[in-house]
Amino acid sequence: MKTTRMALLLALMVTTLAGSAHAEGIDQEAGIRFLVATPQGEFDDNIDNPGFGLALHYGVRPLRPLTLGIGGDVMIYGSESTRMELPLVDDFDLTTTNNLADFFCFAQYRPFDGPVQPYGEARVGYHYLWTESKLEDNDWWDDDDVARETNYDDFATFWSVGGGVLVRVYEPAKRSSKPSVWLDFKVTYAQGAEAEYLTEGDVDIVDNVPVYSPSTSETDLTKFEFGVALTF
Repeated sequence: MKTTRMALLLALMVTTLAGSAHAEGIDQEAGIRFLVATPQGEFDDNIDNPGFGLALHYGVRPLRPLTLGIGGDVMIYGSESTRMELPLVDDFDLTTTNNLADFFCFAQYRPFDGPVQPYGEARVGYHYLWTESKLEDNDWWDDDDVARETNYDDFATFWSVGGGVLVRVYEPAKRSSKPSVWLDFKVTYAQGAEAEYLTEGDVDIVDNVPVYSPSTSETDLTKFEFGVALTF
């Protein structure tokens, strides 16, 4: 529910910024990227797996070479399933996932023109870490969720620095309303504040009661992102 509210807030902010930028004739940028995140430091000591997910951003370029904007990403860094046998009904799968979402503002410095444009980027925002369990029936024809519950969650602030490169793959004719299309590669390092979270194996069921064994640490990450950006 919290991620849904934050996603709606992000969408509202993007819509407002886009409307203002269009009215003022300011250059705009939007992108989507695949994401691999590797925990660092104490976070790496507690989490065995990298996170995999998607990232989005929207920005405006009021002054060259500076782009300002907002973005978000979501990833899964752990998952486990258990077969549950309940009397008088079909068998169920209990799947627990450990997740992390980021919501941030960013500033990007891109000083060069041309088909290849390296840039530096800084971010500040929030990590949201949560563990969710869902009960699914095993009927192959519907695969319905029977129940879903957020077991544990926490927030942590973070700041991030990094850089990347845009490689142009399509440039529209002048005066065309079509956007330019770029491949976008970037690597960032996030210094995250302390948070309390669950990892794989941290939820035990004892006499039908869940028992949690959370970890606490700073939440540092290195992110590798690859995707597509549009400028218009």
